[in-house]
Order: sequence, then C-alpha cells, then structure tokens
Amino acid sequence: MRRLLATTLLFLACLFGLAGQASGHALLKSSSPARGAQLKDAPEHVDFTFDEPVEASLGAVRVFNTSGDQVQTDDLERPGDNADTVGAGLPADLPDGLYTATYHVVSADSHPVSGGITFTVGKPGRDLGGFTQSKTISELLAESEAGKVTEVAFWADRWIGYLAIALAVGALAWMLLVWRPESTTAGIDRSPVERSFRKLVLVVSAAGLLASLLAIAFQGSIGAGTSFWHAFGSGIPGEVIHTRFGSVMLVRSAIWLLLIGLVLTGGRHFSRLGPVSLLALGAGLALAVTPAFAGHASTRDPGWLLVPSDIVHVSAMAVWTGGLASMLLLLPAATRQLGEPADRTGLLTRAALRFSTIALVAVALIGVSGAVQSIVEVGSVPDLFDTQFGRAVSIKIVLFAILIGLGAANRTRIIPGLVRRLDRAESPGEPGNRLRQSLRLEVVLVTIVLGVTAALVSYPPPDSIQAGPASGAVVVQGKRLEYTVDPARVGGNEVHLYVFNDRTGAPVKVRSMEVSFSLPDAGIAPIEAAARRAGPGHFVVPSATLGVRGRWEAEVAMRLSEFDEPIADFKVDVK
Repeated sequence: MRRLLATTLLFLACLFGLAGQASGHALLKSSSPARGAQLKDAPEHVDFTFDEPVEASLGAVRVFNTSGDQVQTDDLERPGDNADTVGAGLPADLPDGLYTATYHVVSADSHPVSGGITFTVGKPGRDLGGFTQSKTISELLAESEAGKVTEVAFWADRWIGYLAIALAVGALAWMLLVWRPESTTAGIDRSPVERSFRKLVLVVSAAGLLASLLAIAFQGSIGAGTSFWHAFGSGIPGEVIHTRFGSVMLVRSAIWLLLIGLVLTGGRHFSRLGPVSLLALGAGLALAVTPAFAGHASTRDPGWLLVPSDIVHVSAMAVWTGGLASMLLLLPAATRQLGEPADRTGLLTRAALRFSTIALVAVALIGVSGAVQSIVEVGSVPDLFDTQFGRAVSIKIVLFAILIGLGAANRTRIIPGLVRRLDRAESPGEPGNRLRQSLRLEVVLVTIVLGVTAALVSYPPPDSIQAGPASGAVVVQGKRLEYTVDPARVGGNEVHLYVFNDRTGAPVKVRSMEVSFSLPDAGIAPIEAAARRAGPGHFVVPSATLGVRGRWEAEVAMRLSEFDEPIADFKVDVK
C-alpha cells in the first residue's frame, strides 16, 4: 500500500511538470449592436457571438429599457443557425432611449456564462427619462440568477445521482465478484442476500431515475437564470432535452429503467454469471460512463485522455463505494444464518479478503485517473489553493489519502486478526467489530467525497477561467471601467479599456488615461504602460509586458477634466 501511494504521488508530480494547456469555456467575441453603440434607428434584433458553441433556452437573451421592463420578443434566435450565436428579436416600434441587453447561456462544459451590453437608439430630448438607466448591468444580471436555493438543490441532486450510480454499480460488482463464490457454500440460504440486494438496487435506482429527470429542470433553471419552479412550468426543460446535457440525462434515465426491470425480473440470477447478471452489470457500467459526457471531460482537450480517465475514475469509485456498502448491508444477511462461530468468521474473512483485493485495484485506478484529470484541469499547484475548483480537488485528495490509510489498516491489521481467529475456530470478535466500524467510516468518507465531487463539477476549472482573455468591470465615481486583457499570459498583452456612465451606459469623454501594472507578490513595482485613444471612452494598451505568472494589479487614472481624475483598480491573473 505504501508503494502504491508513493507511485501515485510520483505520477502526480510528473504530470504537474508535463501538463499543457486545455481549452476554456465560452467567451463573448462580439455583439450586434456593439457595446455602447449609438444608433440612429432601432435594430431588429440583438445578437451575441461566442468563441465556441453555447446552449441556450428561452430567456437566454433579454433586453431592458430604462424602467427595467423587458422589451425583447419571446422567441430565442439562432442567427444563421450558428451554434455559437444567440439573439432575440425586438419590436418594430421600439422607442428611442437607452437599452441594456443581457445574455445567460451555458458553455460546452455545462457552466453558465453571463454578461451584457448597453446601446442607445436616437438622441435624448428634453425628457431624459428614457436615457437614464435605473439599474446597471450587474444589477440586472443579479435579478436573472437562479438563486442560492436552486443552486444548492442542484448540487444535492447531483450528489444523489452520483451516490445512486456508485451504490448500484458497486452492489452489482460485489454480487458477482465477492458473493457469487460464497453463494454455493453449504448451509447458506442465498435468498436473504438476494432480497437485500434487490431492495438496495431498487431504492437507489428509483433515486437515480428521479435525480436524472430533475437534473434536466435544474440545468434549464441555471442556464436560463430563473428559479426551478419557474423553469419547470415554462417549458424550459423541453428545450434542455435537445442539448448535450439533456440528452445524457435522458439516456441515464433509460438505463435506470432498464436496471429496475432487470432487478425486478432477475430473481436468483444475480448470484451467478448469466445473461441477466451480465446485462445488469453492463447497464451499471453504462451509468458510470454518463458523467464523462455530461461534464468537463467530453468538452476539453485532450478529450482522448480525459474521457477514458473519467470513465475509469467513476467506474472504479463506484465499485469501491458500492462494495463498501454491500459489505455492510448485504453480507450480514448471510452471516446471521450461520450458527457456528467459525463459519461466520470464515465467511467474513473470505469476503473481506476478496473485497480487499478488488478495493486495492480500484484505489490504484482512482489514483491514476484522478491525477490525470486533476493535473490537466487544474494545471498548477497554486491553483489547488487559489480557486474553488482547486480547493475541491484538494479536499478530495485529503479524503482519498485518509481512505487509503483506512484500507491499509484493514489489510495489515484487521484482516490478519480475522485469519488468526479463523485458525482458532473462534467468532469474528474484536477484529469483526473493528472491520464493521472501519467500513462505516469509509462509507461516510466516500459519501462526503461524492458530495465534494457534486460541487466540483459546478466550478469551472482554473485553466478554463484563465485560458484566454481576462475581462471584468469596476465602478468608480459613477464611471464604469470595462477591461479586457488578452491573452492574459506571460509576455505581451493587449489591454482594452472602456469607460461608460454607469447609469446611462453612454461612453464617457476621457481626456487621457494613465495605466500601470504591478505584481506585489513578486516585488515588481508599478510599470507604466502607454495607452492610446481608440474611440469615444475607449483606450488601448497595444503591448503591456506582464513577464511573470501571478495576480497582477492594474491602476487606471482617467483624466476627465483639469480637476477630475478618478482612479480605478483591478486585478488580473496571468498564466
């Protein structure tokens, strides 16, 4: 076990040194109208184009007037049938005024992406009400979020889904690999174990089926930026079904139904190899494949590595988790039948030895496949602690190490104790109690790991956040500074800076702009970067040299008049 742990850690270190860059999630490339556009006539529609295909449902694009009322038509548009573009139509009689258009879509890696622009139609007259925005883009987007309750409920739904897969697959594997060799032992009635098995698999299959169906509605809710109940009653789940995520959930639901049917009609077939038991095991393994196509693995590079490693990771974790639960929930139904203490000790010892070997293989597969995924998706050691995704991975690593320690204790101390008691024809006694306590603790820890995994898949990997232009906005003295640093990597970077009135959305007249970058953590003092005017309220730094990886601090001084020079600060992570 120590050799296995050392090998896994060495493999982890090598991968950190060799890890390359992977693709990121969706970034806005352009919009029509352009950000801050001043139009003479009202546009017929508003379009947003991204750097990769995005999934969108009803309400993905919303256009607000200054009163906060939505003015777009109800239909979602795909201009030119392009998967990377979403839009919404506008009424023909759209009055002059200031408008804010927001988008709320889901990128290929199943994460929501949102933002917005402002544009004006016509020129303000005496009445400035139509040109004075009552809410900023950030405020409008905040109102379009699904909400914490929906997000937590979606996390719980994913957790239940993962736990159901683990218990079903693991129980099926345990019946064939651990219980089947013992089922022919004289004096053992297989019926109690088979009844317990059917009850366990039916319960978790029903839970998994419900979780899969609810996930479609939850994904629609998160993607559309609305509550679960509103999404459920507005037809949004019907649109999600046609997306990659929705299709995977439908396939998963069908597999759950198949498994339920097999368990209901299988009878005693699960205690021996045969068409029914093998078909059920195949269905279980098919369930273990679905997470790879519903999350990060199938949308990122290198897919040829991430998809197989994810399948191996989930399958091995399922066999291990479900096996632990089966040792606790199914095996006692057999040991209770045996009157002789030595017989109980023998059955428990043989089952523990078989499962221990299976668990050892599963741990090795989990360690290697988990290392592959973590290194590719995290990218560097600091990101393990500086990002939500990395911290979730770190928690999984710590829990995994504890589980390895418990497994090592079982193999080196508890099972040998059972063997000694078997040699003396004694009951399981203290080693049996310790094994039961250890199994309970392992089940609890693995359940927590699955809960962390359910949270982890909702976070964008660090390299997808930073693999491309970094952008954001800060507000100072009523002026909104929007910035883009491209490509946010070590070396030369092009920096675009836009200044808007935070209420009206109109470009602000800026006389001049002074920009500097510093990296305090590395002792790099502020470095001035020449900014040139590129348009109304728009300045460009053609080449800001950010020569060290880290979180750089930018300071932007905006000279508005002889006596007015607000200063805005923002931070950007440079890879």
